[in-house]
Amino acid sequence: MKHSKRILAVLLTVLMIAVCVVPSFAKPKTYRNYAVLGDSVPTGYMLDGYKFAGKKKALWPVVKGSFPTYVAKGVNAQNTYMLAHSGYRTADLRRVIDPSYEGDYFNGRRLPTLPDSMEIDEAALAKLSKQVTGYLAKSDLINMHIGGNDAFQFVLILRDMIRDDEAAIEDLQQLPNIDLKAAIDDVSTLAGNSRTLIEIAKMEIAAIQDFQNHFDAVVKRIHEISPNAKFVVIGIYNPLDCAKLGNTDLSVGMLIQPIIDIFNNYMKYDCPYKDYYTLVEPKDLETYVGTGQLFANPDQPLDVHPTYKGHKQLADQILAVL
Repeated sequence: MKHSKRILAVLLTVLMIAVCVVPSFAKPKTYRNYAVLGDSVPTGYMLDGYKFAGKKKALWPVVKGSFPTYVAKGVNAQNTYMLAHSGYRTADLRRVIDPSYEGDYFNGRRLPTLPDSMEIDEAALAKLSKQVTGYLAKSDLINMHIGGNDAFQFVLILRDMIRDDEAAIEDLQQLPNIDLKAAIDDVSTLAGNSRTLIEIAKMEIAAIQDFQNHFDAVVKRIHEISPNAKFVVIGIYNPLDCAKLGNTDLSVGMLIQPIIDIFNNYMKYDCPYKDYYTLVEPKDLETYVGTGQLFANPDQPLDVHPTYKGHKQLADQILAVL
């Protein structure tokens, strides 16, 4: 009996040591004030309750089901500051928080402008800047998702450049109601616009260089404003990851992955301020186009934004580094 008790005592001791030594799964740290910067993805674009909240407002609504709602809950944040605005590029965010930057031609698309003009309303911008920097200064957790509009802004500009070819595009949207020869002529018209193709190439090369310069300035400035905050940068995701070519296993995403890699690799390896932030490279996010819901948004076919599931997946990947 004594022998059995001695063995039991040894086993209990070993068990207690094991419990103390074996690490438990860590929960995310608690953060009080959570700020979110970036573009349309954090704003919950395409989710129920989303609306464009205006160029002049610093704080936009936090849309239920967007990734910031999950992150805020995961870190027990008392305040969430939604500072992301749909359409923002790094150049736009830099114009808001970096007083040394004079801006570029396209800032008027997303920043406060004078009535019936694309000219920046400097007074409104100064007010916006003061509010944004104020929220950042008191935040102890900052998420930033930006770069997608930099990487693919040429698509939006291309849409403006080919307005002369709208008739051809409208014809192609009516397939198969037009005959084959007419369809071939329309395709030839679009593909034969060599000036457009040259401009696209030039814009993409410029976009890569501009992104690097603006990203560096934005990261440096955020660190100056809130040096003690946990800063998590979210890389560009591939919206076509889940899309396949017909019945094959080939992903359509491979066509644009090289562009995405250029941007993400810069954030991961080459940014001189990479020690200021933790990078999350989103993987396998469900998007509307990726799941074949090509017309989920009637105003924008091939919508690349995350679904509800995609937002939850992204939140889980962010919480994993906190």
